[in-house]
Amino acid sequence: MLIWVALTLCLAVASYLLINKKESPVIVEVQQVEQPFKRTIPNANLIRLDEYFSRQELHIGFSGVVLVGEHNHILYNRAFGLANKRKKIPMTTETPFQLASVSKQFTAVCILQLYERGLLQLTDTLGKFFPELPYKQVTIHQMLVHRSGLPNYHYLFDERVLQTDSAVTNQLLVNRLAERNEPRFFSPNARYMYSNTGYALLAAIVEKVSGMPFEQYLQQNVFQPLAMDSTFAYRALKSQTYPPHATGYLRGKQPAYDNYLDHFLGDKGIYATSADLFRWDQGLYSGKIINPDTLKLAFRPMGKVPTATENYGYGWRLREYNGDSIQYHSGWWHGFKTTLIRVPSRQITIIVLKNHARCGGIGRNQLLNIVLSDAPAPDYTYDELPEDED
Repeated sequence: MLIWVALTLCLAVASYLLINKKESPVIVEVQQVEQPFKRTIPNANLIRLDEYFSRQELHIGFSGVVLVGEHNHILYNRAFGLANKRKKIPMTTETPFQLASVSKQFTAVCILQLYERGLLQLTDTLGKFFPELPYKQVTIHQMLVHRSGLPNYHYLFDERVLQTDSAVTNQLLVNRLAERNEPRFFSPNARYMYSNTGYALLAAIVEKVSGMPFEQYLQQNVFQPLAMDSTFAYRALKSQTYPPHATGYLRGKQPAYDNYLDHFLGDKGIYATSADLFRWDQGLYSGKIINPDTLKLAFRPMGKVPTATENYGYGWRLREYNGDSIQYHSGWWHGFKTTLIRVPSRQITIIVLKNHARCGGIGRNQLLNIVLSDAPAPDYTYDELPEDED
């Protein structure tokens, strides 16, 4: 009897240790560095980060992937929760997520690539590419920094218009804008107002200038050169077969289904894994897809007045944190919430991808506090990024 009790106790202890085992984050090399890697993020900070999201998963159902990188090394990359609740498919670090508005920085780089090749100018107007549009004087620059005043295309379509499974490009959006002749919110360059329409039209310009669908341009000029093998642009066409990816949830176990807006790219629509998104981030430092001097244009604070506490460049939000300039963007679409933060002075990257809009999250500054300072992790009930941060 005593032997049986002892054996039961040992098994219970072993199970507890296995369940509560904490693995120290391991440095994983993504690509070879020329200079020796000097790590500045303490392992204790990564452990705090891990504990924070572990509590979120346990108490409020956080589901997603969190990555921290420094230079071209991944220091922490962990998955939580389920990629598909109905099928009980576990989340992994290889699961692609809808990036939502984090996709805008890809659109901006595509425009800058064409500018670098002399195929367009940032002062070019919509009228040059689409004379049928009533917004002829709006420039590429104004769309990039959200100073275009363009109407919101989300409200211009009858859902039945896009039920057919024919080939879709962003030209269809141009056609609809021309037909409806909706008034602008304000004159070009009058003020800043976040605009998905501007970025969808930028993707249409890429299609017009390159002569290929936007998703094909991305594949050839961004994804392939950076070895982003698990990344793709998603148009929700029934004739297309897409790789397995996370399902987005707005509440409970009810998935957020595609709708006709998913046919358009530029403002959203890219799916990527955390590691692929880190390859993108590192590729911007390397000059592999765009000259670093050209890329500097993307990080100039041009969208808002210079005295604003936060500003906007080309596809990036810009602000200060503890004396450091940070470049970041977040997104929200169909239950997905995403965040990519860069601290260029230290070449630090933080990525949070989640597939349930209402289950857990963390504010940008709190996230930076955990990773970059000795501040304690906030309580697990802390809500996610503000809704206007997309």
